[in-house]
Amino acid sequence: MHRIEISNGHEDNSVLIINDEPDQLTLMGNLLHKAGYSVLTAEDGVDGLTLAKQKRPDLVISDVSMPRMNGLEFCRELRADSELRTVPILLVSALEKDTESMVAGLRAGADDYLEIPFDSTRLVAKVSRLLERSRLEASYRDLVEHASDMIFTQDLTGKLTGANLAVQNFLGRKPENIIGNSLFSLFGIIPESNGFAGSLTGPQEAREFRHQFVARSADGEDHWLDLILSPIKDKLDETVGFRGLARDITERKHFEEALRDSEERYRLLFESTPQPIWVYNEDTLSFLAVNEAATRTYGFTRDEFLTMTINDIRSGEDIPTLMIKNDPNDLVISSPWRHKTKDGKTIYVEMSSHPVVFDGKNSRLVIVNDVTERKLLDEKQQRLHTSLQQSAMEWRQTFNAIDFPVLIIDLDGAIKRSNLAAEQIIGIEAEKIVGTTLGQLGDSQPWKKAAELLESIRVNNAPVTEEVKDDASGKTWAITVYHVNEFGSAGERAILIAHDITKRVELEASLRQSEMMSLLGSLVAGVAHEVRNPLFGISSILDAFETRFSDRTEYLRYINVLRDEIGRLTILMEELLEYGKPFRGDLYLVSMEEMVSRSIRACMPAAEVAHVNLESKVEESLPKIRIDRRRLSKVFVNLIENAIQHSTQEGSVIIEARKIIDGNHEWVECAIRDSGKGILDEDLPRIFEPFFSKRRGGTGLGLAIAQRIMQEHGGKLIAGNNPEGGACMIARFPIPVEGDA
Repeated sequence: MHRIEISNGHEDNSVLIINDEPDQLTLMGNLLHKAGYSVLTAEDGVDGLTLAKQKRPDLVISDVSMPRMNGLEFCRELRADSELRTVPILLVSALEKDTESMVAGLRAGADDYLEIPFDSTRLVAKVSRLLERSRLEASYRDLVEHASDMIFTQDLTGKLTGANLAVQNFLGRKPENIIGNSLFSLFGIIPESNGFAGSLTGPQEAREFRHQFVARSADGEDHWLDLILSPIKDKLDETVGFRGLARDITERKHFEEALRDSEERYRLLFESTPQPIWVYNEDTLSFLAVNEAATRTYGFTRDEFLTMTINDIRSGEDIPTLMIKNDPNDLVISSPWRHKTKDGKTIYVEMSSHPVVFDGKNSRLVIVNDVTERKLLDEKQQRLHTSLQQSAMEWRQTFNAIDFPVLIIDLDGAIKRSNLAAEQIIGIEAEKIVGTTLGQLGDSQPWKKAAELLESIRVNNAPVTEEVKDDASGKTWAITVYHVNEFGSAGERAILIAHDITKRVELEASLRQSEMMSLLGSLVAGVAHEVRNPLFGISSILDAFETRFSDRTEYLRYINVLRDEIGRLTILMEELLEYGKPFRGDLYLVSMEEMVSRSIRACMPAAEVAHVNLESKVEESLPKIRIDRRRLSKVFVNLIENAIQHSTQEGSVIIEARKIIDGNHEWVECAIRDSGKGILDEDLPRIFEPFFSKRRGGTGLGLAIAQRIMQEHGGKLIAGNNPEGGACMIARFPIPVEGDA
């Protein structure tokens, strides 16, 4: 036996060939040697198993019929070894050509089957495909092993055959103390008392099962777990076990219990408050709920209230009046309203109103204070006037102390008052702001959107709120306009409030991204499990079909179509795994010129085939950027290949890089411009959405992956069109601050 090592683009791709025919051994060894693989050889299954344990090859090619230990026995032995069980096996045979032999090989643990004589390109293609699939499966196992959710597998007898780190940490046990035990015993589950319906260990139960239960962790605390069990199918679509995913939902359960307790406390508070309280619908003004104090004050029963509206208790003269308390030193400004009781009596009330959502309707909660006994006295008018002046001064101080812009405007948009925060943002002195209209403040935000909201206030007096982003500054504003006609002065007014909610919006976007990635991780796991086995089965059967009917040329076009579709599914699975892969944060300083040069070299073959020129225009002495070289290569190669695909023949793809300043920050910007038709305006908002693609055969994940990688690096990916035509994709990278590690 011998070992041949050669680089030629491969890294540690070693192949062990076991065959008792020297000619076959030499032929396959030379073919794989020329393809760039490291080759090990053995002449029977016993020697091959010994060599596999010593050298741990990346793939094994074994003959079926051999002395001492045949290929099927070798498969079973290799699959029984804990360290070698994941090594892919390709069975070859010139004697066993029937389908039953192929099925027997697959049952024994083989991953693919090849009949002799064979085409050299098919052998190399199968080896390459099996090695690539092995790499993807290893990535999937690593993803499962380090998942935050508990993931495990069990056989048909109910014994666990595998468990990730989350299971080990929860149980406080090592793998050897977990494997071989049942789910019920490990988690302390009594099926009858935890709601588990019967056994889940037989193939007749090959369906997904979901249940929530309480289990005790290694630290002695009880946790609520949401368990999902799904069947595991082998290559022949037979159930061989179950896969379980258990998520800790203790915090959510505690929140639900706290919410129920809170609702009960608020109900008791609502009923026991001595002041009248009610909830009414903002649209219909109908009462939705009233407390006992309201029925005592107004004289209506609860059922009578629920058939009435706010207008039924208002007096014809319901304009609020300014009132004071009897004690001159205890001054209060309020807005008493005249209300009618059931017996026709008029009472004066002060009300505090708060927006709420009640039974899914936009409503308001009103707290009523009966101030009838504090009716305004004529002899106290002068004292009230003095008090109003004092209050006005205090109001102005409070008004200026607000740290967000507040404007009082008339319904024509003219500014009547402004606080200091508004003056600082507008950049005009206070005495010059008064009389200025919103339209005169320019087209920048938030003033442009505020002018639009004021138009709706003229039609509908209800408050309006809207969020808008200022592209120039990058800030996001929450703008609210209230219509006010209760100042007691001439003319109607509106209050304009602008909140800078940029940080909140960015935090919400980050949270949505995290949630999406969590869901996508589950999706990737499901896709990898559900698609991989059927895809392999289809590929294997197609190989067998092509070999069996190789002389039937009329079948060739159907075989090519099927192979293209299998290839598309394989690419989709790879991109899903790439999109769901967690970011490790291994960043290094790299020059932009190096990244662009490497990417252009990688895309040059595709450009030559498409007859498209690649031009590099990178400014000299650009600052280095801090990146993950491997993941950023995917971004540049993806963007350049997209530009090549959309460019016309003999057209050009231009890659430019320069230093810019945007939003008071320095960036290194790389623009990839193609000579195609450009991006449609209606497609621009969706260009980075996963699975959105206008290209036939596209997965719609390339740009989504590129955008996510840019976000991981703190950068931006911007899609647009060139003024002279064609699409332009811009990747911006923040320039590292000196001294950053």
